[in-house]
Amino acid sequence: MIRLKLAALLAAGVALGGAPAMAKDPTVLKLSAPWNVDFAPEKCRLTGLFGEEDDRHVLFIEQFYPSTRAGLTVAGSALNRFQSRRRTYLSFYDGQKPHRTEPFAGNVESIGKAVIYSNVDIELGTESDDDDDPNNNSLPQLDTTAAARADFVSISQRGRAVRFATGPLDKAFEVLNTCTQDMVREWGLDVERHLTATRLPEWTNERAIARRIQSEYGSAALNRGEQAILRMRVIVNENGAVEECVLDEATETDRLKSFACREMEAAKFEPALDAEGQPFRSYYATSIIYMIS
Repeated sequence: MIRLKLAALLAAGVALGGAPAMAKDPTVLKLSAPWNVDFAPEKCRLTGLFGEEDDRHVLFIEQFYPSTRAGLTVAGSALNRFQSRRRTYLSFYDGQKPHRTEPFAGNVESIGKAVIYSNVDIELGTESDDDDDPNNNSLPQLDTTAAARADFVSISQRGRAVRFATGPLDKAFEVLNTCTQDMVREWGLDVERHLTATRLPEWTNERAIARRIQSEYGSAALNRGEQAILRMRVIVNENGAVEECVLDEATETDRLKSFACREMEAAKFEPALDAEGQPFRSYYATSIIYMIS
């Protein structure tokens, strides 16, 4: 993940550890409609509606590319007093030690205040800036075994706790894994070759390119205090060159325009290798986070 702020490229993620402040009994929101999965060309989104019809809440789990992590957004009136980048505790089942996190706050149209995470793992929370395990050399997937242990999404901040009663998420994660594999096919790539790959593309000049992307945090966006989560995907050919770059907004902004794809024209990669060790056409995907601290 490329994590950008005003002064420097962040080298470490959100700190973990410590115990959450004692929260009052949580506001429990029950699932009020069947889960819906949107198989869009550039995004796979799992949507759950919670609460009463006159006070609707929503939960999104979404992926813009195959990953062991997913974006998580919860929104509704129960989140009205939650603030951006404030210490927040996140958990998914009884007995789990809550993950200490610092999410973004935003809004979901027609729903209201939202708490937004760029990348979440049920067992690891937001422990690492990396999107995926660097030791996993084949196509990454969501962990359905961990998802089967989930029973809720609980968010606590400054003594306020909101619990979305999701039930187990393994079947939903299976659908998302299928969706992201279909997405890779839509990009014109060989999914089966990716599933048995011995190496996915490795970005060799990441730091230099990231600093150039960082330097373009526009003054108009800065003056408005705009922050953003963007998803970037590049197609990397057999020689390690970038063929195509796509940038999707995971959060909406007015003035923050990223020139990441322009800078990625100079990116260099070691190409993906298949099961026989032969280079093949693949992709590299990551999140870009612009934030003001």
